[in-house]
Amino acid sequence: MLLASLLPPVAGGLGCGGKGAVVDANGHDAGIDVDTVDSDTSGDVVRIDSTPGSDAASSPTGCSPFPAPSGATVSVTAGMNLVSVVAAAPAGATILLADGTYALGGAIVQIRSAGITLRSASGDATKVIIDGAYTSPEVIAISASDVTLAELTITHAVDHPVHVYPNDAGPNVTGTLLYAVRLIDNGEQFLKVNPNSGRSFYVDTGRVECSLFQMTAAGRSHIETLNGTSCYTGGIDVHGGRGWIVRQNRFEGIYCTDGKLAEHAIHFWNGARDTLVENNIIVNCARGIGYGLIESGEMRVYADNPYPGVGYIGHFDGIVRNNFIFADVPAFDTGVELAQAQGTKVFHNTIYSGPQATGFYSSIDTRFTHSMVDLRNNLVQRITMRDGAIVTSSNNKDSVPATYFRDPAGGDLHLLPTATDAIDKGIGLPEAGLDIDGEPHTSGAAPDVGADELR
Repeated sequence: MLLASLLPPVAGGLGCGGKGAVVDANGHDAGIDVDTVDSDTSGDVVRIDSTPGSDAASSPTGCSPFPAPSGATVSVTAGMNLVSVVAAAPAGATILLADGTYALGGAIVQIRSAGITLRSASGDATKVIIDGAYTSPEVIAISASDVTLAELTITHAVDHPVHVYPNDAGPNVTGTLLYAVRLIDNGEQFLKVNPNSGRSFYVDTGRVECSLFQMTAAGRSHIETLNGTSCYTGGIDVHGGRGWIVRQNRFEGIYCTDGKLAEHAIHFWNGARDTLVENNIIVNCARGIGYGLIESGEMRVYADNPYPGVGYIGHFDGIVRNNFIFADVPAFDTGVELAQAQGTKVFHNTIYSGPQATGFYSSIDTRFTHSMVDLRNNLVQRITMRDGAIVTSSNNKDSVPATYFRDPAGGDLHLLPTATDAIDKGIGLPEAGLDIDGEPHTSGAAPDVGADELR
C-alpha cells in the first residue's frame, strides 16, 4: 500500500504549542527574544522534484507495504472478541485482522506477550478500524517488547489510542513499532509512552513510521482538558525514552479552538535521549516538534552521565532534520521547540506559517540555560533564543516569503526555482540525512536550505 493512500489530505487544523512559564499575554519573554539567523550566498540551480500528479504535497515518499508475516498467525474477523484473542495469542504470533470495524465496548486490547504483531490482513489501514467509541480509556496498551502495530486505524479513545509502558517490576520495553497506522480523533495524546511508576524502567528504541496522526473538527469536541485548564492532546508524547525514530509520518489538525494550547505533534522530554525525527509532514498543529518542555523537574538518569554537572536536561542529544512544518490557523505557536535540550542538532527543516496563523511565535525556539543546540540549513520565518540558551547557528534563512514554495496554502513547501536565497545556500553536513523526498542534499554547488533539495 502506498503512503499516499494512507494519508489523504485533510482540511483545516493546527495544534501544539505552549511555554513553560508565562511572562507576557502569550507566555513569551518578548523582551529577551533574539532573532539569530544567518544566511549564505552561492549560485542558483533549477530542478524538478517530482512527476506531475504525484502526492508529494500530502505525504513523504519511500514507504513500502509492510512485509508478509512469518511464523505463527492468528486470523480474526470483526465478529470475534479481539481483546480475548490478543490475550491468548502466543509470544511472537502475528494476529491478522480481516477488514471491518472492531468495536471494543469500553474494553482495552492489552498486549503483554513479546513479539506480537497486530496488523490488517489486507494491508489497507482504512479498512480495519479498532474503535474505542469514546468509551475505552485506551484502545491498545502495550507492556511487552518487540510489539508491532501495522496497517490499522485506531480511533475514538477517551485518552490514548496507543499507550506503551513497562511493568512496575520491569524490564525496559524495547522495539515498539507503529507502521502505516492511522490514529484519528482521540481525547488525549495519540501515542503515549511512559516509564513505570517508579521511573526505574523505560520504553526505548521505538519506531513510528509511515503513519497518520489526525484530529478532525468532529474529534476536536472530545479533546480532554487537564484540570480544565489546558488542551490536553498531542500526537506522540514520550517521557524519558531513548533511541526512538519518528520518520515519514503525517500529523494534522492537533489543536484546540478555545484559546488553550495543545501539546506537540511530536514530543520527547523528561530526559529522553538520542531521538531522531526526520522526513515528517506536520500540517496545522499548534506545536510541531518538541525536545524538552520545562525548566526543571524529574528526568531519566543515565549510568554514563553524558553531561555531568549540568543539572536538569529535558532532552539529551538527538537530531531533528528534513521535516516540513506548515500552519495557517490561529492556534499555531511554534514549529520546533527546544527546552533544556543539550547537544541537539536541528538541520534542514522547512517551517512556514500563513497569514491566518495569528498566534505564531517562532519557527524554532530554544530556551533555558541547559539548552545547547546546533541549528543549520533551516528555512524559516523566525528563530529565537531566550533564558540563557546557547545556540550555534549558520546557513539558516529567515523571513521566508510564500513565493519560495510550490503551494504554501496547501502545505506543499517544496522549493520553486525562484527561491534563489535558499538554493545552494546551505553547508554540507555529515548528518544531513535525505531530503523530504528521500534524496541526498547534493544536487547543486552546495546543499539547498530547508528540507527540500530542488532538482
